Amino acid sequence: MVSWLMDRIRGNRTAIDPVCGMEVDMRHAPGGSARHAGVAYYFCGTGCRLEFEEDAEGYLSGEKKMEM
Repeated sequence: MVSWLMDRIRGNRTAIDPVCGMEVDMRHAPGGSARHAGVAYYFCGTGCRLEFEEDAEGYLSGEKKMEM
């Protein structure tokens, strides 16, 4: 099963920002969230969310990564 789904089943309320790799509280994500291909992603800040929205596939594939 997909790891984020298992985390939700277990009650984990954190996610990894797909742009910078920081751990984010899903209930209070400072950068908000965005959906891609039916999946919600959570962000540490607005900049990471905007980067993701410009090139979600690049970040999800690991081709792109922002260093913090």
